[in-house]
Amino acid sequence: MLGLLQPTGDMEKPIALATRGDLRSELWQRLSDPRTYLPGGDKTERRMVLLQWLVMPLVLAGCLLPPPGPHDPPIHAFIAGFIMMGHPLIYALLSSMPKQGGLWQRAWRDLLLTAADITVATLVFYATAARPGYAEVLLYCTVALAATRYPMIRAIGICSLVACLLIFAALLPLHVPPPTLASEIMGLYALTYLIGLLSQAEKAVGQTAAENARLAQTVMQRNRELSTLHSLARGFNSTSSSRDIVRLGLKGLVEALDLTSACVYLVEAERPRLAARTGRRQRETLAMERVRRRDVARAMARGRTVFGDRQPPDLQGTGPAGLVRVSVPLMVRERVAAVVQVDYLDAAMEISQGDLESLEVLCNELAVALENVTLRKEAHRSAILREKNRIAQELHDTVLQMLFSIGLRLQWALDHLPADSVLRDSLAEARHLSARAGAELRGAIYTLRSDTAEVGLVPAIQQLVSAQAERAGWTANVVTTGTMPKLPLVAQNAAHRVVRECLMNAYKYAQATEVVVSLRCTPASLTVVVQDNGVGIPEDVLGTYRHLPDHFGLSSVAEQVEGLGGELMVYNNDERGAAIRAVIPVASQSSQAA
Repeated sequence: MLGLLQPTGDMEKPIALATRGDLRSELWQRLSDPRTYLPGGDKTERRMVLLQWLVMPLVLAGCLLPPPGPHDPPIHAFIAGFIMMGHPLIYALLSSMPKQGGLWQRAWRDLLLTAADITVATLVFYATAARPGYAEVLLYCTVALAATRYPMIRAIGICSLVACLLIFAALLPLHVPPPTLASEIMGLYALTYLIGLLSQAEKAVGQTAAENARLAQTVMQRNRELSTLHSLARGFNSTSSSRDIVRLGLKGLVEALDLTSACVYLVEAERPRLAARTGRRQRETLAMERVRRRDVARAMARGRTVFGDRQPPDLQGTGPAGLVRVSVPLMVRERVAAVVQVDYLDAAMEISQGDLESLEVLCNELAVALENVTLRKEAHRSAILREKNRIAQELHDTVLQMLFSIGLRLQWALDHLPADSVLRDSLAEARHLSARAGAELRGAIYTLRSDTAEVGLVPAIQQLVSAQAERAGWTANVVTTGTMPKLPLVAQNAAHRVVRECLMNAYKYAQATEVVVSLRCTPASLTVVVQDNGVGIPEDVLGTYRHLPDHFGLSSVAEQVEGLGGELMVYNNDERGAAIRAVIPVASQSSQAA
């Protein structure tokens, strides 16, 4: 066994040469296969060509009858045989010629093959003119083959050409006995007409069968798609997870459309992220993955289906040959929520309009399922928020009012007790506890009413600042620096409560006209700073606010922040106004959440 080196990209692979026996076997198999000479799909034409080649040995045998004398060598038989040998060679040569543009025009192919048929039959006819009756059979085969290859009018024209050849043969001094030209020519036309009718009928039957097969395949495909839609609808209704819906929809796409592979990119913060992948995808290089993401970005930008470039043969290691990518964006509330990318791995495949419509229908079903998941989550969040507001309202209307009434009664009792009464200290402590309980309950009510868990910490603080600024007539701004870390809900509620308490104090005491809330995010901590341009905090209050009865809210916020491992600082600005700074560590909160 010998080896050759065939370049494939950056590497060379040894390819074994076939043995001589294998070459002979392959050559004989190609020569004995009719598709070698007629690569088309017309079986009638192929059968007529085989019939013509079977008639040729009979014509040669007829050329030797009657047997020639000892001094009369059969030169005409050798000439006819040599001409006949050229007929299959011409067919093989025409079928093996390079085809420009990938396809050969059938009209030129038929013209060249018919010219070869008529030329060979005519040469054999004139070469064997001394042997009457045999060579005409080749002319009959020629008109029969033309009747299978051309429409009826053109076949009649070729038959007329052959009839003229017969007339010329009778007129020329070629020792042709005067035949009954009328009967032969009528036979040619009759044969042409009958073979043409049979060929047209067979072609019509073949076209009808092909159309029926195509329709049956289309019906089966549509049934499979409907079954997939039904199963997807049931699966989508039984889950509320976007990832599960994406995986289920991707599996249904591959099964319904018989795709090579498929994947889904979820769009988060205007950036695509691979969420699921399925199918028979080969190992891909980094360059191929960049090409895929480029197509996803194009689909996101255009908001419609995008076709990727057909992949060239795999000479650079960028993907399999013939790969066709189709990227379909999934629109949810007039924005691209995800992009489905499917692969067709067939170099000769052309994606039909029906296949594209089926793909888009299934993708629309997946988009509807994702939108339903979003709506269900929003409805669930709205129900939770309504329930929280109901509980907060009931606490405010009942328990908080009771605590307020208790405080008023205790204060009335303190006002009417003698100065030296032994109950004064106990009642004062009870009054202090009731006031503190009221403050804690108000903080819990505000926490229940906040929508931090539903919309996120930053949007919730922005809504709170905007609402308070509109009520107080301030100019308020929220400045965010860095990327918000992942904090548990208790830490988010603490940060939200810090901002709310500072805004309430500024509204009650600061006489401010401008408030700035800063959120500084680092991987290690979240820092909340609230500043105003008001009158500031008295110096005697800065050191004792945790023990003063009128500042329960601020002291409670400080205890909540310190309970999370953080720190709360209250101070006055250098120029004007007060500032409160709360630092909540991220690492400790992540460990507690874990």
